[in-house]
Amino acid sequence: MDLLTIQAWLRHAQVATTHRYAAADVEMMRKGLEKAGVSGDLGVRFRPDDAVLQLLNSI
Repeated sequence: MDLLTIQAWLRHAQVATTHRYAAADVEMMRKGLEKAGVSGDLGVRFRPDDAVLQLLNSI
């Protein structure tokens, strides 16, 4: 997807603003999440009980 199309979708006034988001790399994202207090520890994985599995199987 070209930046001008994304710029139009996001209604950015300048393509430079859109480019900043497109140029974000994994390290930038990690630092942003760290700064926001979001940890990578997901804790215990969700395990549905029998009622939930029975409902899903009935769909």
